[in-house]
Amino acid sequence: MIARLLEQWRGALEQWRQEVPANSRPVDRNVPAFEWRTTFKSRIGVAAVFLGLWAIGVEAKLFNEQVLQHDRWVQSAKRQQSQTSPLQAKRGDIVDRKGRVLATSLDVDTIIAVPSAIGDQVATVNQLCAVFRDCSSADRAELVDRLKRNRYFANIRRFVSSDVAAKVAALKLDGIGFIKESHREYPNNELAAQVLGFAGADNRGLSGLELAYEPFIRGKDGVVLVQTDARGKAFYNRIERAPTSGSTVELTIDSFLQHVAERELRIGVAENRALGGTAIVMDPHTGEVLAMANEPTFDPNRYREATKVEWHNRAVEDLYEPGSTFKVVTASAAIQEKVMPVDTLIDVRGGRISIGPRVVRDTHDYGILSFTDVIVKSSNVGAIRIGFKLGTERLSDYVQKFGFGRPVSPDFPSESAGIVWERSKWTDSALASVSMGYQVGVTPSVRSPTVATTSSLVSCVRSTRTVVASPCGQRFCVRR
Repeated sequence: MIARLLEQWRGALEQWRQEVPANSRPVDRNVPAFEWRTTFKSRIGVAAVFLGLWAIGVEAKLFNEQVLQHDRWVQSAKRQQSQTSPLQAKRGDIVDRKGRVLATSLDVDTIIAVPSAIGDQVATVNQLCAVFRDCSSADRAELVDRLKRNRYFANIRRFVSSDVAAKVAALKLDGIGFIKESHREYPNNELAAQVLGFAGADNRGLSGLELAYEPFIRGKDGVVLVQTDARGKAFYNRIERAPTSGSTVELTIDSFLQHVAERELRIGVAENRALGGTAIVMDPHTGEVLAMANEPTFDPNRYREATKVEWHNRAVEDLYEPGSTFKVVTASAAIQEKVMPVDTLIDVRGGRISIGPRVVRDTHDYGILSFTDVIVKSSNVGAIRIGFKLGTERLSDYVQKFGFGRPVSPDFPSESAGIVWERSKWTDSALASVSMGYQVGVTPSVRSPTVATTSSLVSCVRSTRTVVASPCGQRFCVRR
């Protein structure tokens, strides 16, 4: 067999030699051979140069990433492996002048999730909603979508009751946990609602004193750190920075007097079929506000259910013409400027006075009245004569000194400034109107301290005294 194959191979080789053309046969051995070694060496040199350049490029890239960009990549790794979430601080209490709590914060359970640690989001949401018992189809879809996002921390439900928290804990669901959050509570419900205002779910004051003293009450939030492995699964969390509680704010309000004022105001509004009303109780010697009632009112624990009309603090927002109660300002200015002694007799005979074409009348013809009786009888004619004696310049000065035409208290961000005409626009008719309390727009909060301080003959204290106590127990007055 092998011999036959060898014979076939020889025959094929002879046939090939005969068929190959003469010009393609090997050259004479005596002619110099092609220098292939030189070509090979040159090609090796070129390849070595390219290989060297490639190695230098790789080394340069590694040096840039590992040395020059080291801090950048370390921070990037930390961001991927560590996630932080704010931990709300506990708001400070608001108390009345005797230390009785008007607003406080309670630690309430909030259900949280680490989405990367949850395998079946739909099953987890179904189990949670079975406990909540109030999930709509939209709520379920929103929860599932929240968990499917590649996030490391998510709120499931905030401020749940202790019963709901216990039932969820009993399920022992992967990736589901709890944190304590501060929730604002108003133990007296509607008491002083417009004065206190309310705080939202984000633990920030939204109205009233809760908003006005936000920097003092809020405190400083903490930080929760969540660390994950290379697959994005959380394996460790801790409180990186503990929250700092806010300060306690002590008011001049007396909660008992506040209750009485609100009760009587509610009765008065109902008896007179009024749309609303306000009442302010003050200490005439200091100007401290002891009660500030409004009707209608609301429960700040359920502020979302109330209307803006019920949120409205009429004592500092509603404008009206003070009328005869303003005559004490005219009288005070006259006494201070020594225009008229208090025993001066003023002619109001006829019960009327003409200012150009305009005629102003008293309800009775009082004849001759003393300076004091002009205020006691509330004589329009007498007040106008005192105003004319003062003149536009001096009366307008005292209108400003008593705080009309500008907000008087930093405790109420929504306080109206009132309306006072510019001095250059005062005609004789305007001077007459202002002297008896018209063409002036004021709020009850401005009107009340004016009357209180002039009756006690002390300088006007127009804002509620507020004392703030720091967490360490030291007390200091807020001056703003």
